[in-house]
Amino acid sequence: MNIRQLTIPMLPLGLVLLPGETTKLHIYEERYKQLINECMNNHASFGIPYMEKGAITGYGCEVKIKRILKTYDHGEMDILIEGSNLFKLIEYSKVLTPKLYGAAMVEYINIDQKIQLNNLQDAIVNYFGSIQNQFMDYDTVAGLTVYNIASSLQLTHPEKFKLISASNQQLHLLNQIKFINHIINTEQQIKDKFIDN
Repeated sequence: MNIRQLTIPMLPLGLVLLPGETTKLHIYEERYKQLINECMNNHASFGIPYMEKGAITGYGCEVKIKRILKTYDHGEMDILIEGSNLFKLIEYSKVLTPKLYGAAMVEYINIDQKIQLNNLQDAIVNYFGSIQNQFMDYDTVAGLTVYNIASSLQLTHPEKFKLISASNQQLHLLNQIKFINHIINTEQQIKDKFIDN
């Protein structure tokens, strides 16, 4: 596996975007207006180190700016971003002088790891069949990555952070799917009890 290291500009937030996921951001601080303008001018991406309880964690996502949705009088803007990569922080600088914003050296996480655990393949086929009512065969699952599946689970930002920072992401994803199945089956059993009475 080729692990690349790179220094990229940073905008710390309490969110994680998996590859292909999009969200809108409202940019109002001077340092981040500078960051976004420079990224736009250079067609560059930036990193979002995940913040938890006001502190930067050791992991995050790299995003690219899809487009600027709206610009305000004082240079504030609404932008649409898309997750392109995931990383582990190696070294973080809060301010990259003479710039106003910070940057970090990151090590990229392999986002192309295929689903290899047999139990995980079983759990995915079962999850899509019983919960999503979608037929998915093992050949299809074998062609997907851990993050393709994770994106379809509608995980919260803390759950995504736990996944990307897990030492064994396949095992973590398996436990996550088992947990979701358990919650949904329990809800179904409660509904069935009400119907029976």
